[in-house]
Amino acid sequence: MNPALGLLLFLGTLLYAYAEALVKLLLPAKRKAVRGELVLVTGAARGLGRATAREFARCQSRLVLWDVEAHGLKETAAECERLGATVHTFVVDCSKREEIYSAAKKVKKDIGDVSILVNNAGVITAADLLSTQDHQIEKMFEVNILAHIWQTRSNRNKLPTE
Repeated sequence: MNPALGLLLFLGTLLYAYAEALVKLLLPAKRKAVRGELVLVTGAARGLGRATAREFARCQSRLVLWDVEAHGLKETAAECERLGATVHTFVVDCSKREEIYSAAKKVKKDIGDVSILVNNAGVITAADLLSTQDHQIEKMFEVNILAHIWQTRSNRNKLPTE
């Protein structure tokens, strides 16, 4: 490609990107109203899951919180209730498909259809790959990959028939 043409193409793309950013700054997209929506947050006992649950509580969403850690889950629920949200908690091990399916059925039956699913639960090890134990790798895969599939299916009524 001719260097002058390449420079022109680059400058045109840059100008377009700046113009687009300016338009989005001046005319922001309308935010979705989540007041009253049923929001399921996994990994809600601490960290990003807790922060996400608090933000939805501030917006007056109805919350369903899942985590494997009961104590942290209760703390998050109490914080969200102080913010005015209705909160339901479930101790769920997201590495176990059966627990996900069972909890999802209970949520649907007792609380209602989930309209927003925040697949936040995650597991990580700080060791390098060769130092990581096999069971740790399997747990990471179950929670960080497979759980997203099971949760999405279960919350969209796509459970396998038994």
